[in-house]
Amino acid sequence: MSAAIADLVQSFERHLLDHRECVGLTGSILEVASDGARWGVAWMRCPDCGVRWERRLALNGAA
Repeated sequence: MSAAIADLVQSFERHLLDHRECVGLTGSILEVASDGARWGVAWMRCPDCGVRWERRLALNGAA
């Protein structure tokens, strides 16, 4: 796992702990490519409590 993805996972886990009891919570961590650039994206949303969180990190050069 790249350092950038590991950082996204840690950030995601911290937010998840605060909202783990939210029934409507959804989220994901994924890698995406756009115009040759690679990105790590972590997000979560909950319509019940109103949380909307997203974080993106560039993965160019990451192994």
